[in-house]
Amino acid sequence: MNVTRAVAHLLRLGLISALAGGGAALWGYLNEPHAFFAAWLAGFYFWLAMPVGALALLLIWDLTGGRWEPIARLPLSAMAATMPVFIVLFLPIAAGMSELYSWTRPAVARGLRNGWYLNPTFFFVRAALYLLIWNGFAAWRARWRAGAGGSDAPRPQWVSALGVMLCGYALSFAGIDWIMSTEPRWFSSIYGMIVAAGQFIAALSFALVLLVFETPPSRRGAARFTSPTAALASILLAVVIFFAYASFCQWLIVWEENLHSEIHWFIARWRYPWGAVLYALAAAQFLVPFVVLVWTPAKRRPRLVGAVCVLLLLGAVLHVWWLLLPSLPASGFSWLDPAVLVGIGGIWLLVLAAALRVLGQQARASEDARQGLIHG
Repeated sequence: MNVTRAVAHLLRLGLISALAGGGAALWGYLNEPHAFFAAWLAGFYFWLAMPVGALALLLIWDLTGGRWEPIARLPLSAMAATMPVFIVLFLPIAAGMSELYSWTRPAVARGLRNGWYLNPTFFFVRAALYLLIWNGFAAWRARWRAGAGGSDAPRPQWVSALGVMLCGYALSFAGIDWIMSTEPRWFSSIYGMIVAAGQFIAALSFALVLLVFETPPSRRGAARFTSPTAALASILLAVVIFFAYASFCQWLIVWEENLHSEIHWFIARWRYPWGAVLYALAAAQFLVPFVVLVWTPAKRRPRLVGAVCVLLLLGAVLHVWWLLLPSLPASGFSWLDPAVLVGIGGIWLLVLAAALRVLGQQARASEDARQGLIHG
């Protein structure tokens, strides 16, 4: 990957997005607070997938290895390094609790059986714990690599194993707390796995887009690039299949039970315009990626893999809106949803560019030192 070129593109795109989306977000906060807070939560949750998913993939590599890590290490490490910015980006959600979560209102809270779990104090304690886990393991991995001089020295696998479990649990429960609890009387035991798999797909898709389109065309056909890309595409395909399977199981169980307390969740997401979005999700998040990536030669064509990943990212955005916005009928879908998404994305891209530049410089310095030792 051409780091200088990638940083320049990310800075340009991030600056434009942050200015345009930030202006729209400010206008929405002052004039349409209902729509603003819903849009912010959706945008926050979508972009959160990038550092958390990247961190999970790096921790998994520590346990299993894989030929894809040498080319994916830099973008994934840079994505994981952006995790601290989400502590700041969470603050508007904390400020908009009463707009987003009906269980914060006493009249609703009194009628809930799970009030011990859905209450502001415990909500903030859990949110702080999730952010602490993600930032803690991201910092640990970055410090370990820096202490090893950027080499491929093995890491303590028990720490990585603990990180995979804790990060996975935190991502699952964060989806329940921040998205599913917008409907406090509805619950699905498989919901956490669905949203966690969706976050992982978004992160891996973004990393592949960054790798493919920021690698010079002359190098894309080289075996040392196509083979790791195909390995990453295989991982992506496996998670896509799991995501589709878990989503179908959730629908099947609710349909078989046919309980009014549960079926209303799907009915709300089948009404116009969300029914059309559901068909688009089926195509973008399963049908097209499965048909393309299940064919081995296609996985060795980087531009085709990149195109599928762009489609998966668009599907991930639609999926977050499909999960969240029908639960908040007062806000509905508005122009603020894409505008705020772009604004948050611009902020994140600027931070990613800075992380990529620093890590790229460290990687070059490490490589120069290694070459000096070899020739010395």
